[in-house]
Amino acid sequence: MSAMSAVRSPAQPEGPVLLGHVLADALAGIGKADVRAGRPATCRACGDPAHWHRTTQGRWVLIQPGDVPHHLVPAGQRWHIAGDGTAVNLGRAAPDDTCRITHFAVCPLGAPPQAPYLLRLWRHGAARLGRLT
Repeated sequence: MSAMSAVRSPAQPEGPVLLGHVLADALAGIGKADVRAGRPATCRACGDPAHWHRTTQGRWVLIQPGDVPHHLVPAGQRWHIAGDGTAVNLGRAAPDDTCRITHFAVCPLGAPPQAPYLLRLWRHGAARLGRLT
């Protein structure tokens, strides 16, 4: 054993690390709701209310409150919130009659969206902020 391998960091446990324990710890969190998911938030740019949700890729996305009929939202911008609070981009799919949208799609300080329904939401926010004349 080399001198380097004999030195343990303070966070490293004494004795061998058992793969079974590592796997059990990793699997314990799967399927449990993230306590931060669905947490109310306010957009830092425009001040509108929304909710944070973790995506399936582990990133966070700000989701508008309420459901939207899926036919009003372009494919690729349709979201679903799973039972554990995870935000799932539906892509082209529309398994339900409704979906959710990200706040970034309609934030009045962002670029105007092309979809008519999203543009209406964007304009409402822009008018509220005095950005439309």
